[in-house]
This record gives sequence, C-alpha cells and structure tokens, in this order.
Amino acid sequence: MKIHPFGAACKPKLAIRSLRFNNSFRIPRVVYCNALLLLLIHSAFAAEIPTVSPGKEVRITAPKTGKTFLLYVPIDYTNKRPFPVLFYYHGYRGTATTGMFRHITKGEGFIVVGMNYATDGYYKGLSPDKTAPEKALFNEVMALVSARLNIATDYIFMGGYSQGGYSTTVLGEQLLEQLAGFLILGAGRRNVDMEPPPAELIRGHPVFYGAGELDDPHYSRAKRAAQLYTEWGADVTFEGWENETHSLSPQWSTKTKMREWLTTYGPMKQVASGFEKAQTAEKVDKLGEAFTLYTQIAEILPNTELCRTAKKSATRLATQAETKLEQLKEAFDEKPYAEVTKALKTFRDTYSNSIFAGRATQLLNELLNAKADALEQRAREAETQKNYARALQLYELYLTYFPEAQRYPEVQKHVKNLKSKTGTK
Repeated sequence: MKIHPFGAACKPKLAIRSLRFNNSFRIPRVVYCNALLLLLIHSAFAAEIPTVSPGKEVRITAPKTGKTFLLYVPIDYTNKRPFPVLFYYHGYRGTATTGMFRHITKGEGFIVVGMNYATDGYYKGLSPDKTAPEKALFNEVMALVSARLNIATDYIFMGGYSQGGYSTTVLGEQLLEQLAGFLILGAGRRNVDMEPPPAELIRGHPVFYGAGELDDPHYSRAKRAAQLYTEWGADVTFEGWENETHSLSPQWSTKTKMREWLTTYGPMKQVASGFEKAQTAEKVDKLGEAFTLYTQIAEILPNTELCRTAKKSATRLATQAETKLEQLKEAFDEKPYAEVTKALKTFRDTYSNSIFAGRATQLLNELLNAKADALEQRAREAETQKNYARALQLYELYLTYFPEAQRYPEVQKHVKNLKSKTGTK
C-alpha cells in the first residue's frame, strides 16, 4: 500500500487551465512570470515531501522551521485505525534516528518519529526557559504526521537516550498535556529535584526509566530521578540493565521490558478505552459509532480477549444493520414513500460514522429517484396526450418536491421549453 505525500492542503492552487496561449488572448508578462514562479516553488516543495510506505522510513523537511525529521511507518500500518506515535530525541553529537524504538517495537504497532533539535541549546542541556523553538518544531511535526497518517492523538510518547533523555525531562514536562508517557533512557533529570512539573499533570503519568548498571554517572542519576518522579505521583517503571555501560551492547535489548511497557500504556489502554466508548455509544443507540469503534480496536491486538470480543460485537452490529437495510428495501413497494424515507433517515442517523450510513444514503437516493422518475413518467404521458396543463402541473410538482433528483436539471430545462412552446408563463 502506497501512502501519498502530505496532502493537497500543502500545495499552492494554480489556475493553469485558465491560461490560453493563442493570438486572441495574451497573458501579461507579470502574470505569466508569477504563475511560473509559483509552479517552480510548488515543484520544489513537492520534491521535499516523499512518498512513504508501511515498513519504510523517510526523511522530511518541516517547511516552517526548515528542520528535518525521520518518519517510520510500521509494517502493520493501515489507515483504518489510529496508531500511537513514539517521538525519539537523539543523544549528544547525534542526528535524528528511529533505530532504538524501531528495534524495541520490532517495527510494528507504533509510528516512530526521529527528531532533530530546533536549536543547539540542548548540547549544554536544554534549558526550560529556551524550549519555544523545540515546542514549535514538535507541534509542526505533529501536524505534518497527523495530516497524512491516522494517529492516536491520546497515545503520543516522547523519549530519548543520553542527552535525548535529559531533553525529554525538559521538553516533555512542558508538553505533558499532549503526551501519554516518557521513556528516559541512559539519563537522569536535567534539573534534578528543582522546578518539579505541575502536580496535577505529572500525577499518574507513565514514566519509564532505564540505564545500564555500569553507566556512571547516569545510572545513579536515573535512579534518583525515578525516585523523584515517584514522589511527585508519576507512574514510574525503573530498569537497571545488568553489565551495561553507557555504550549499550547488542544484547541490551534482551534485558529490557520496554516493549511490554509500551504495549501496556499504548495499545492496551487504547483498546480498553475504545471498547468502553463503543459500549457507551451502543447503549445510547449510536450504533454506527459503536460499530466503527469495535471494528478499529479489534485490529489493534487481535489475539487478546478484549479485541476478540470487540470483533464479535462488530459482527453482531453489522448483521443487525444488514437485516434492517434489507427490511427497508423490501418496504419500498409496500409502504408509503414518506414512511420509508423517514425510516431510512432514522437508520442513517443511528448508524452515522459508519459504512451503513452511506448505504442508507444510497438507498434514499434510489428511492427518491424512483419516486421522481415515476412522477416524470406521468407528466410525459399527459404531454403525449397533449394535456399540457396537466403535464405542467405534474412537472411543477416534480420541481417542487424533488430538487435533489438525478434528472432534475433535465426536467427543469424541459419544463422551460414546454412553457415556451405552449405560451405558458
């Protein structure tokens, strides 16, 4: 599956088709040059926004800040459901990378964004009062990614290793309302015990701390920071990796439960929350919303009990909807038009935000056009019999009650010609 560039909203709209290169119409030089300049700018900008595919990573330039970032789309990505996102900040003298998080997640389940920094300030330890450019870049990247991919906005995680971990304790704490959790690796806390984060935001906030037990001085700093976050009310998980220094060994990934932590605070919470919302929607008869939610969460962790239950619920609602639609179709010739129309509109509203609402709209159109065609046929018959007064009466009923009918423009034109022919005003 190919995913196209970040959307038409980013592209300047050029009315090139309106230009005529002939002798009867000459384009002013300034207009032509401006159009050409815009076309060149559009082409250059489009070249900076590559096509991305599941299982692939691309480098993208954020237009406003001019900074680049890496975007990795997981191999199981589908736009039918929202995916959680991991933001990774690299260490001292590094560059944007998604490698650690891609390795931990096995390339599945999470969109991974490898961030560069907006300024060089982080080299000296990102200062809390100088984060405005970093927040601007984060928000721009969020907008670019969410405009093209289906992201779970309630499940955005931020993390980093070494200097990236320290930076996460600064920037992440200032973006607490936008984040579902921190992953602070090989690092402590930039401000140690000073300027704690807002109590109402850090309370219950998931924080994962990990460092090599031989990583001096970062291991002791990590333990101290994990203790502080716990005292502040955060939901802290701490790991000490045996025989690991600051330069992690290839065996490091076998010593961490980070993937399980991410699954617990990402997809598992996403499934539980979505299932609860689906049940609530079903109870208040918002069956389309419930069906869509059940369908989405059933695909997140398909081998878990809750997702299997969600799949059964989606199947049940789909069967009910199909049965009801068939009953409504059979009523076309048995019940009054107004009654069937009302029933279809009620069904459409009940199943809004689902594929069944579209099906109901299609049936409404079919019913409307069938009724309109029947009325037009009666008018045509009266016209054939030269009963023009009766024909025009029926045509006027058509134009009054069926403005959305498929043949409305043709009938309107025909009525105008018939009035002209018969001298009727």
